[in-house]
Amino acid sequence: MNSAFVIPLVVASSCIVSAAAAAEQACGYSSAGWNAPNGAAVFSAGSGPIGDVLNAVGEIRTHSMLSHGPGKWVTHATMKQPSENSWPAVCSAPVTPSDLIEGYPGLEQVNQGGIYRFLYGSGGSGPSALTYQVGDPIKAASIGDTIWWELPYFADRSRVDEGVEIDRPSVRGGRVRYSFYQYRTTEGTPTGDPAWNNGMVCSSFLAYAHHLDGQGAIPPYTYNHSKLANAANALHAGVRDSCENSLGFWGSVGTSIVCFADICEKAANQVANCMASHACDTGSGSVWRGVRDDASTVAVSISPDRIGGWSGHVWGKQPGATVWSADTNHSVQWNSGGNVYGCWY
Repeated sequence: MNSAFVIPLVVASSCIVSAAAAAEQACGYSSAGWNAPNGAAVFSAGSGPIGDVLNAVGEIRTHSMLSHGPGKWVTHATMKQPSENSWPAVCSAPVTPSDLIEGYPGLEQVNQGGIYRFLYGSGGSGPSALTYQVGDPIKAASIGDTIWWELPYFADRSRVDEGVEIDRPSVRGGRVRYSFYQYRTTEGTPTGDPAWNNGMVCSSFLAYAHHLDGQGAIPPYTYNHSKLANAANALHAGVRDSCENSLGFWGSVGTSIVCFADICEKAANQVANCMASHACDTGSGSVWRGVRDDASTVAVSISPDRIGGWSGHVWGKQPGATVWSADTNHSVQWNSGGNVYGCWY
């Protein structure tokens, strides 16, 4: 399963990040620049619903990013907090469906100020772990250069500070949205084939970058039905519990509106439905439960741990599996020249 959703859940590492989501801040300064080399795969681990999903299948890392060098830019796929749906639809579908479907900002390139704020919010503790892997430095740098120099991009403006440009790489001729559905299936993303709503998540983007540079296709992993069911239950429970315990965005859902229904249950259903079959506009629990209760269903996906060759993905440690996976973890340190201002959405 892939992880990046920056709803106060992980994420921003579901590739929904980390505790940063709980104090989401779009713009700010970095304390310095990180030390991850050009082409390095950077990984974070965070708590929250997406963390619950990945823990449920025995994995740890919840977000992955591509570094373009110490103190330089970063390419990754993520999603900002969604908004509450308008009245009266909020009572049946608490989260604005278009926010889940469009997954903004999706694939983007941000500077050190932007990635620092993505990871650490307004100064929180951030992810519980932040590491990088390089493997073959020449091949890794080639991947970084290919994404930086060869992909066309859309020059968007930050929704918080329009003076800041946020470039969004173009894949398959369009903007790449963050798609929860890629937790169920990567579709053809790793090799550049069309995907629903032109979507990616953080780790399917890294697989795409690996293949685009000619470093080989990273085969998706098949999570059996038992793991799929565990993940679905964990996602639903994570969102519902965050809502009921008034955590971050979820805690504010429906607080100003009287709904004669369990709004936290419906919010959890809506997110689980979106991941189960891209049915992001309904708060009914029938969609995701139908997938969970069908013994023939599986998930075929690429997670951050698969990219790095961890958590049982022994394939990743075989010679030539991925450029990055042959390496061990290196700690990300913020020690290069920095204090750069930037935004991640």
